[in-house]
Amino acid sequence: MCIRDRKENPRSVEVITKEDIQNTGAISVRDALRTATNIDIVSVNHGGGENISIRGGDTDGVLILVNGRRVAGENYFMSQGSNAYALDRLNLSNVDHIEILRGPASAIYGSGAMSGVINIITKKSEKPEFSVGVATGTNEMSNYYHYDTGKNGKVSVNFDVNFSKLRNIDSKAGKNLLHGPKQAYNLNLDYEMDENNNLNLMLDYAKDNLETRMRDFSVSSSAPDDLKYPITSFTSERKTIALTYDGKNSNSDYSLSASYSQLNRDPYAADTPGTNEKKYKSWNIEARDTIRTSDNNKLIFGGEYRGDKASIYSGDNTVKNTDQYSLYLYDEYRVDNKLLLTPAIRYDYHKSFGSHTSPNLGATYFISDKSRFKANYGTSYRAPSVDELYGAFTHGGIWGGMAIVGNPDLKPEKSKGWEISYEQEFGDTTSAKLTYFDNKKEDAISYKIEMASPSQMGKFYNIDSTSSKGVEFEIKHDFGKGFTLVGNYNWLDSVDDTTGERLNYNARNTYMAKLMWTEPIKKEWNITAWNKWYTDFQYDSDTVYSVNTFNFTVTKRWGDKYRVFAGIDNVFNKDLSDMGYYGRLWRVGAEMKF
Repeated sequence: MCIRDRKENPRSVEVITKEDIQNTGAISVRDALRTATNIDIVSVNHGGGENISIRGGDTDGVLILVNGRRVAGENYFMSQGSNAYALDRLNLSNVDHIEILRGPASAIYGSGAMSGVINIITKKSEKPEFSVGVATGTNEMSNYYHYDTGKNGKVSVNFDVNFSKLRNIDSKAGKNLLHGPKQAYNLNLDYEMDENNNLNLMLDYAKDNLETRMRDFSVSSSAPDDLKYPITSFTSERKTIALTYDGKNSNSDYSLSASYSQLNRDPYAADTPGTNEKKYKSWNIEARDTIRTSDNNKLIFGGEYRGDKASIYSGDNTVKNTDQYSLYLYDEYRVDNKLLLTPAIRYDYHKSFGSHTSPNLGATYFISDKSRFKANYGTSYRAPSVDELYGAFTHGGIWGGMAIVGNPDLKPEKSKGWEISYEQEFGDTTSAKLTYFDNKKEDAISYKIEMASPSQMGKFYNIDSTSSKGVEFEIKHDFGKGFTLVGNYNWLDSVDDTTGERLNYNARNTYMAKLMWTEPIKKEWNITAWNKWYTDFQYDSDTVYSVNTFNFTVTKRWGDKYRVFAGIDNVFNKDLSDMGYYGRLWRVGAEMKF
């Protein structure tokens, strides 16, 4: 995310480290994001469907990347958007850390980065090592294997395998949830051509063989449950390949990368009868150069081509594609030892919507070594997906009369937003940050279902504007003797400006307090406990919740070779399935390195 030093970066960034992931007992990427600031992940279907929002933005406004690259996913799926399954198809055992950027970021990342970016960084080769891990719990079980050759001459290889199974917890959750086996494989190969030039090859493969029960409305309501709720499969397979060249000289770092990703998904039970396997393809080529023009200035410029192709939801399995080209320029200019400026601009050309320019300007003013003001203004846009433009969700199957159709007259979504922050460190033990942000979106894409007997008809359309504004407060204090307290509070006002109604899937107030204790001598014991409160959480137009959950994990390490953990989520057994709280949940795991 350009500037890596969080104290200098004028944008709101957060990094979830490998140690953070381990100490919370996370089994999935979704778990690892539970304590992140101002991110809401509302489970729509256990193990296979979330609405993800940052600062109250909609799920399609969050851009999810792997090592800075896009990967293939659904353009749209029912009411969940393109990110509904993105987190569940990632292999946490291969994750080194997670970078989060809050706020509009199209100047850096292009279309889709409307409300923020979640960038998953995978492990790189470090030293010869083989590790094996197991984890199990209420939600899922998994076993994983990691092999690192270390540097062997000019070559180093990192290989990860994960086998997992989502448990069938219908009896606990009270609804029909996806369950079944999943598998993931990842290979990272580095070839050091010489001390200044390197090649990296990444291969990734993931397959889900899931199933669930869905209501068949063609069957009488008086029929037995096995007939009313037949078992239906949800199988998907994703393949990704990426090749990257990195080089450097005395004042420049440059790279050239190309990637291709394809997702194949079997027709769902609600799809039109006779439709074939859905295929989503994405390819990307990017060239970038970073030049140090002087001691106080660094310039980054590059170009990118992106193509997307999808078989849309229609009876004739029509294939549509979109192409986008972009040029971008980003500058880090240190005016003096007090002021850092980061202007950026990106030009995108979309074959269906023409050109779009996304400017951004950030500034950090250092009052002292312990305090600073930050300000950032940026714009973003998102071009409609293939499904939103041309799709025909003319569901036959078990949903016979329902249809949601695409709209080729859609306009791209556009947003602009600004934020201002103040950061302060008090000695070496306490740090705090206060941020106010204000984001506005125009031509937001939504859909509306209208009853038209005997069918339900829906169509994508543009909303004039929506807005989200709020406050984020973060604090961290080291009490000594291994105790650390982390807290954050978020106030959010996110509304449809046309109707004045609040947007779904966000809370007016969110509080999180996390207390961590690490045994200070050998650092082999860690206890992490956190409580998260939501008040006035708008699930939909008719449903508002307030809920809090207390969670904890205990981790024991023996040096860096062995680790075991055990934890309980939702200790006080809150039951709110709409938000993914299915009562008390447990998890345990172990990892060994050789």
